[in-house]
Amino acid sequence: MPTLTSLLPRSLVARVMLLYLAALALLVAVGFGAFLAYAVRSTLEDAEVGSQAMSALLTPAVSESAVIGDYDTIKRTLDRAIGHPLFARAAFIDLKGGRIEVVRQDRPSPTPPDWLVRHVTSQLAPVNAPINVGGRDYGITRLTVWDERVAADIWQVMRLAMLLAVAGTLTGGALVWWPLRRWLGQLNRISDLGVRLEQGEQAIQPMRTDEAPLEFQRTFEVINQVAASLQAERAQAGVTLASIAEGVATVNRAGAVVLANPVLGRLLGSNSAALLGHSIAQLLHELAIDPAAADGWRGRRFERGDQMLEASLAPVRSEQGDAAGAVLVLRDVTEQQALEDRLRAELDARAHAMQAMSELLGSAGSTADAAHSNAIEQLSRQVGDMVARLRRQSDQLHAIFNLSPDGFISFDAEHRVQYVSPACALLTALPDRAVLGQDEAGLEALLQGRFAQADTQRPLRLQELRDEPRVVQMARPMARILSFALHDGGGAETPQLLHVRDISQQFELDRLKSEFLTTAAHELRTPMTSIFGFAELLMHREFQPEQRHEMLQRIHRQSRAMMEILDELLDLARIESRHALDFQFRPVSLLELVRQTVGDFGAPEGREQPSLALPDAPQWVHVDAGKLGQALRNLLSNAYKYSPGGGPVALRVHAAEQDHVDIEVEDRGIGMTPEELAHATERFYRADKSGAIPGTGLGMAIVKEIIELMGGSLHLRSEPGQGTTATLRLRRIAPPGG
Repeated sequence: MPTLTSLLPRSLVARVMLLYLAALALLVAVGFGAFLAYAVRSTLEDAEVGSQAMSALLTPAVSESAVIGDYDTIKRTLDRAIGHPLFARAAFIDLKGGRIEVVRQDRPSPTPPDWLVRHVTSQLAPVNAPINVGGRDYGITRLTVWDERVAADIWQVMRLAMLLAVAGTLTGGALVWWPLRRWLGQLNRISDLGVRLEQGEQAIQPMRTDEAPLEFQRTFEVINQVAASLQAERAQAGVTLASIAEGVATVNRAGAVVLANPVLGRLLGSNSAALLGHSIAQLLHELAIDPAAADGWRGRRFERGDQMLEASLAPVRSEQGDAAGAVLVLRDVTEQQALEDRLRAELDARAHAMQAMSELLGSAGSTADAAHSNAIEQLSRQVGDMVARLRRQSDQLHAIFNLSPDGFISFDAEHRVQYVSPACALLTALPDRAVLGQDEAGLEALLQGRFAQADTQRPLRLQELRDEPRVVQMARPMARILSFALHDGGGAETPQLLHVRDISQQFELDRLKSEFLTTAAHELRTPMTSIFGFAELLMHREFQPEQRHEMLQRIHRQSRAMMEILDELLDLARIESRHALDFQFRPVSLLELVRQTVGDFGAPEGREQPSLALPDAPQWVHVDAGKLGQALRNLLSNAYKYSPGGGPVALRVHAAEQDHVDIEVEDRGIGMTPEELAHATERFYRADKSGAIPGTGLGMAIVKEIIELMGGSLHLRSEPGQGTTATLRLRRIAPPGG
């Protein structure tokens, strides 16, 4: 667990600057919070006072119109009231429950965050004013404050205040940084001196103390004394090294040459002074020199041009035991290596001669054994058959693993990865070369790196997967859900096997099922709430016959809406579960089917029947006539419902390319935006959000299921305010008996 001190910057300048910025940020935050509280409070008070004043002005005008029942004037009055930027909606509610409401359609700018809008909404309640004239109540007026507009005003002030706070903090930090760095920058001299000492520079100028602050002068004097002593010791070491017959180099912890004697320079073909500061690994690239290694080594020989050199390395440790560098000794062993090579060649020649003589004597005294030869041949055939069977079994296993969508990783006796199936590489995006040879800890780290939000995920432990598989969400190569399970391999050579399975589709199906159940319950709850409420009223209160009849009508309408939803849900479930097994496919004359469907279709009262445009040539399709008629009726019903302002509805049939025929149903209704069009065939989706247009939102989903199960396709085109065109495309067949 890191301590607070370990998290602080190492530099004194940075620490002082961090302390100043923290204090400055605290003061700015306190001021910003106080100003923000004042701004929010004053803005909310102004909105509340304004809404009360507007309600007082609105009440007389509405009262006069309410007395005479002039609802048009009331609506115009409400329209003028909502023109004020303070209100989002205005409504008049009479005693019979009638409601006139005007809602604002525009959005404020800038757009405030949701949390601020929720806070403003909780603070500002709608203003209700009763309409009472001559001691008689006519209803109430309700003004709802435009909480988004109030929140937008507050948000604009907050952003400006935040910008000023950040700018003030950064400006204050910039004004302090320059003098602070100039005053405390004297400490950089110590770092520069350390670099020069580490690089082995012989001529080191002492640090001047007259310009430094008083707190640093004594420190600089001590450092100058230590540097002078170190330079004297280096000079003595240089004299000593010059008298040694072998090449000697002292390297620091970073591997740079600090001292080098003239012999080393001659062996490396350079001046010893020119070697200082260079990396010993670059000067002797033939050797893998690590000055920070715990152990040294001796007697490593290598060729350098015509020379054979031998090197030894001895590590140097500080009093605390840390690596401080190393001493390298290099000597010329060219002549010694030549003598050793000649001696080795002589010994090899004698050994070869003795081996040849032994083989010659052995072959002269041996006889052929036919039985032994036959046994060897039989054993050889058995081994060959066994190898062939093993190869066939191996090919079969490889074919199974290659075709399996699941991934498999097997481990050897040392618990290292020895095999990775192709599917595993596709699921985890880990190449075989990165996985093969990994131990359990290495494989766990590789898989953890592929997890979505790997830093917050529980670490993966393979041995925990024996008890229960683990399901994780992967971020690479793509977002998917994988299940990991560890099984026993059944043998000592393969003790365990990791099984990786893609269950993304199963998760998606569960999610879609949950969404469908939630939406269906919501759609059924809406009419059920109305039925329950009116039924409870009829049970506990007495009403006039007209009111009782109206309530019963509402219960009947909501019950019919529930029955429509349930019927369409059952129809959709039946179509999906049977997968067209109960469809009765046969050749159907499309033109006759369209004429019969349009003739049987009842257009809404006051609307004309759909116009027909049919080709002269007959069109035959292989479909279920009843299901196709159901799909056409759903399209015609939607066309009339979503063109409530009237307008023609047309049905056209025409031949399409590649032996297809199109059935188009076109209206001139409200149309759909591209976003609405993308969701039009989803269950319970309705383009009309007001609820004024009746329907369940399942009609287009049923049409899509029917037409696709019959091998066709559904295409939609729409523009807002211009209407919608739905096209059913089916494959055309030759006329029966033709």
